[in-house]
Amino acid sequence: MSALAAVILAIADGRAAQAATPPLVLSRQQALELGLGGSLSLRAQVLTVEENQALVGMARSRFLPKLDLIALGTFAQVNTDIGFISNLPTIGDLNLNLGGDSSALINNTFVNLGLILTMPLLDFGRGPLQQAAQADLQAARAAQEEQQRRTRFEILSRYFSAQLSAAQIPVWESSLGISQRLLRDVNAIRRVGLAPRIDTFQAEALQQADLQGLAEAQAQHEIALSGLARVLNLPAETRVETGDPLQKDPAWSYSLGDSISQALEQRPALESLIQLQLAQRAKVQLARAGRLPSVGLLVGGGISGNWLDIPNQSATPNVSASNGANVALSTISTNGSASGSFTDWGAAIAVRQPLYDGGLTRESIALAQRRAAQAEITIQQAQQAIIQSVETWFATHRAAAPQSTAARAAIVVGERSVQDGLLRYRAGLTPLTELLVAQRNLQIARAAEASAIYRWNLSRAALELETGLVR
Repeated sequence: MSALAAVILAIADGRAAQAATPPLVLSRQQALELGLGGSLSLRAQVLTVEENQALVGMARSRFLPKLDLIALGTFAQVNTDIGFISNLPTIGDLNLNLGGDSSALINNTFVNLGLILTMPLLDFGRGPLQQAAQADLQAARAAQEEQQRRTRFEILSRYFSAQLSAAQIPVWESSLGISQRLLRDVNAIRRVGLAPRIDTFQAEALQQADLQGLAEAQAQHEIALSGLARVLNLPAETRVETGDPLQKDPAWSYSLGDSISQALEQRPALESLIQLQLAQRAKVQLARAGRLPSVGLLVGGGISGNWLDIPNQSATPNVSASNGANVALSTISTNGSASGSFTDWGAAIAVRQPLYDGGLTRESIALAQRRAAQAEITIQQAQQAIIQSVETWFATHRAAAPQSTAARAAIVVGERSVQDGLLRYRAGLTPLTELLVAQRNLQIARAAEASAIYRWNLSRAALELETGLVR
């Protein structure tokens, strides 16, 4: 047994070990429903739309009135032995009638509670900012529709690739069966001395080539199924299989001109770029609004309360005798308190007229204008790319039909050629080379038919992506 044959047997054993977990067999429609429902790209685009919705709300809220609640509370304590206190927190200056050898402990509590209303009255940047945010939102929604199309095409292309790789395996298995039968015949003929040794070598080389092709086809099929599972966002341990065989879809029923017109008129990708261009134009106006005046209104009001407490005011009186002696009497302590509140309110109108900002507004306008011009070029480039894509896929679809027909005819002829060549070789009428050529041509024709059907279906799916016309 050759090393390559051992590899193929190992692959087969691995598949048998996985047979305990049945694969997820999906039709094309089931794959589309599963993939569109769990696509990570679509989820990301939904989040982008929601992000732009939040930006629209922020743009609107920028010009709505703002109401703020403010509160202030302070406490101060002063111990003094003089009658005048300057800059006492929250109440300013304070006069006390203190005599000699007197002192006072003062506690002051101040509380303020108020409301401030801020309202923009005139701002020339309001309209452009809201227009730019709304255009960005529409661009994100159009991009979401475009992503829906692209995700559908990606799922179909991966599904078609899995179908193609699955169709290639029986092609190589059939070719391998013929080469194995041919090798047995060559060995049998050689044992009776009717075939040269080179025929055995050529038959063995053909068998090894078919073993290599089969191993590659099996590997490509595993890769294609893995790609299909990834685009469907399935767990790594989930195995998938295509339930639909590789068959031709109906032909594309629209002309090239109609396809191009539809692709340019109803294409979310172009709509997204157009909305981005509108957003850039609005940003030009927003930059120009930086030179214009703005007017705002500020209204505030509140209530304040103050509590003044003197818990300890002490004085030591003196008695003067006629002989000039002073006698200190016992210290006298007193206390007192006072409290009150007041309300106030006021209004102010602020007018702002920019005079000079170092050229920032001028450069901002120039930058926004360049980006708007670049957006126009981007739209034209996208239109040309769409036209090229439609023409390419239309030509591919048109060429795939005769290719598959020719491949089918070549298969019929090739099968007869192989059977005839095998009989003629056994009879000693033709050399082995003629049979090898016929067998290889048959294998190529079978692979070509599968590839032509794949290109037919893929090109139709691509035209559905470009035009949005889904059967």
